[in-house]
Amino acid sequence: MSLTLAVSGPLYAALQMCHPGGLPDWLNAATPRCATAGVPLRLDQQQAEELADLTAAAWWECQQADDDGHPLVITFGTACQETLATLETAVG
Repeated sequence: MSLTLAVSGPLYAALQMCHPGGLPDWLNAATPRCATAGVPLRLDQQQAEELADLTAAAWWECQQADDDGHPLVITFGTACQETLATLETAVG
């Protein structure tokens, strides 16, 4: 299985904020430092599953902070939700 998925700036920012210990090298190497563009990544099965796990954890954090009303919570949460929907369709 192989999947091409664009990593948007809001998704990358959400992942960075929620995983301060660092992201996988394959994700950091393929994403511009400023993360302003959706970089198309070619993911294998393991990478897709790892991205899904990272994104689900970030989305959970956004849901916990939903009452804060902070605009980044909404932006990050939406990016996570859209990515998870795409991954679910592709990976199952």
